[in-house]
Amino acid sequence: MKNIWKIIRKSFKPIAFIVVLAAVVYWIKFSPVPVEKYQVKQGEIVNKVMGTGTLDAKVKAIISSKISGLIENVMVDQGDKVSANQLVITLDDDQLKLQMKVAMANLETVESAVNKLLKDLEYSGAILNKAKKTHERSKKLISQNTISQEEFDRADEALEMAKAKYSHAEASVVEAKNKIVEAKKTLELRKEQLDDCQIRTPFDGIITKRERDPGNIVVPGSSILSLVSTNVLWIKAWVGETELAKVKIGQPAKVIFRSEPENTYPGKVARIAIKVDSETREFIVDVYVNKLPVNWAIGQRAEVYIETEKKENVFIIPEKYIKWQKNKPGVFVDNKGNASWQNVKTGLNSGNVIEIIEGLKIGDNVLNPVNSKNKLKNKTRIFVK
Repeated sequence: MKNIWKIIRKSFKPIAFIVVLAAVVYWIKFSPVPVEKYQVKQGEIVNKVMGTGTLDAKVKAIISSKISGLIENVMVDQGDKVSANQLVITLDDDQLKLQMKVAMANLETVESAVNKLLKDLEYSGAILNKAKKTHERSKKLISQNTISQEEFDRADEALEMAKAKYSHAEASVVEAKNKIVEAKKTLELRKEQLDDCQIRTPFDGIITKRERDPGNIVVPGSSILSLVSTNVLWIKAWVGETELAKVKIGQPAKVIFRSEPENTYPGKVARIAIKVDSETREFIVDVYVNKLPVNWAIGQRAEVYIETEKKENVFIIPEKYIKWQKNKPGVFVDNKGNASWQNVKTGLNSGNVIEIIEGLKIGDNVLNPVNSKNKLKNKTRIFVK
């Protein structure tokens, strides 16, 4: 620019220079501003709420062992489909089988002991009955002075001894029967533990992770396999709390996986969290996906666009044509080659286009400077580029 002014100064006399300078300033200040033009039309506008999240399963489980033991075999790997109650893991059960045999032998022993004690009880009962009869007879005889007091005392003593032996035999039977109950419970426990060596899947699904191999020692609760059900897979999306009032269960949504940014998958809002994260000020929206990519993985990232409101046959213009003056929205329209300010009332904003409720009609041409450095004002000369 400085070189241009030097050339002008050398080429013109002072008065001519002033005239040229004035012409240049006028041209710079009042020359038409290049603009792009958009003709107002009717169309559809959709208000969307965007969230970012990960693919997750509604139903999932960690497959683990109920008992401590050595893994003998793992029949599945990650990516394998499984059915409910399918055998997937076995633990070494040699020790438990031995304990099972010991428990069965112990049960047989205590059952045999009970049978013997029952016979003893029956024998003690017979002796007791005999002692009772002898005692009754002795009571009659002593009342008739037929036997001596010494003989009666012996009968009385025999009765008491028979009662004591019967009570002891009866208590022994009760104790032995309790041992049977205890032995049966021990046997039942050993059976359950033996069954626990056979680990099965709780539902149909896909194995997403395998964390243990044969030869590993496991303890109760430690993860061996991770399983998810494919019946309900959704995106757990984080959405800003300012959008909470707009989101409703059942609203349609579009899902874009980062692995396939060129494809859009339909879905709908399935569940809305009732808690907002205290740090990010976001809440979780679970968006059910109707169809998944051919290759998918739990935890993969995706964006969801939830359709919160839709209007058809409304006036719409691109968002960039909206300008603000004195905190009020408006547009510049083409008025015979000049920019003319027009106040408008806006409605839905889709992020790309805005609904115009008042201020424009079909066929109006709204303007926007081609160069962002240029600013339109009322009556600014313009030309469409």
